[in-house]
Amino acid sequence: MPRTGQVSDRIGAIAGVAFAMLFFLSVFVANPVHGETDQLLLEQWTDGGVRRDLIVSMFLMLLAGPCFLVFVSQLRARLRAAEPESAWGDLVHGTGVVFVATLSITAFSRGLIAQAVRFGGEPLPSPDTLRYATAFSDAAFGLASIPFATLAVATASTLILQTGAMSRWVGWLGLGVTALSLGTIVLLIGPFATPLIAIWVLVASVQLFRARRTRVVPADASQGIALSQPPSLVS
Repeated sequence: MPRTGQVSDRIGAIAGVAFAMLFFLSVFVANPVHGETDQLLLEQWTDGGVRRDLIVSMFLMLLAGPCFLVFVSQLRARLRAAEPESAWGDLVHGTGVVFVATLSITAFSRGLIAQAVRFGGEPLPSPDTLRYATAFSDAAFGLASIPFATLAVATASTLILQTGAMSRWVGWLGLGVTALSLGTIVLLIGPFATPLIAIWVLVASVQLFRARRTRVVPADASQGIALSQPPSLVS
């Protein structure tokens, strides 16, 4: 593989590892308040530590997005190298782009109020507004971000099994992650799929860093080589 291809693969792998870490931490660094009375809800939002955690979570998600775009772009390149005529690699990239977009929406809705109160000096909104903001963030993440991330993993894993672009066990792992993630989506506990998706991206990144890209020789090129050789003389 050319040196430029190796460098690109390694950049994509490093971006994937960075995404996995940032994505995991962004979800579990903060615990949004649910199901509390109005008084207790306002008391918890008054706590500077709670607001700080939500702001940190927001920025971690925003940083994770570009890292995933670099990773999924290089993953598509690896899949195309193994199967140039297949368009399914574009689906992996497209779902990855939508995943990053919905993750950004989740991030802003997660930390916008906390940032406005902490740095903008704005008063806390009403308890109903706080509840709706939390509910919107949860829905954007569990019903949009996680499904599109799951679709990207499922498509990439299927292509890996079909083309051998990476070790086959990475594809089987991805299908297992897909099945478990679909379960969390159906049960409306999508955030619990976060470590599963992070683990698969981490494993795929290691494979992207270590494995060599498959060389594909076009059929017409191979035929041209065969035709260019003179026929052997039979005595």
